[in-house]
Amino acid sequence: MFSSRFVKLVLENKNAWVGGLAVVVLGTSFKVTYFNFSRGLLVDHMERRHLAATEHLKDARQFAQTKAKERENRLPPLTEEQREQLREYLRLLAEREPEVYPNPKNFRPRN
Repeated sequence: MFSSRFVKLVLENKNAWVGGLAVVVLGTSFKVTYFNFSRGLLVDHMERRHLAATEHLKDARQFAQTKAKERENRLPPLTEEQREQLREYLRLLAEREPEVYPNPKNFRPRN
C-alpha cells in the first residue's frame, strides 16, 4: 500500500524530481570544478613560495659560510696556553652536562 502510493506521488511530481536531480548534478559539478581550480592556484602559489624559500636558504647558507671564513681569517691563531684552557673548559662542560657536551672518552660502542 505504501509503495504504490509512493510510486504514484513520484510519477505525479516527475518534473520536481528532475529539477531536484538537475540541482544536485549542477551543484556537484560546480564544486568539483571550483575545487580543482582553487587547488591548482594553491599548488602553484606554494610551489613559487617553496622555490623562493629554497633560493633564500641557499643564499643564507652561502652568506654564513663567507662570514665564518672572514671571521676565522681575522682571528689570530690560539696560543698553546689558550688551547689548553679551551680543552679544560670543554672537559668541565662534558662532566657537568654529558647529554649536551659528550666526552669522547665516555662513548660506549653500540651493539
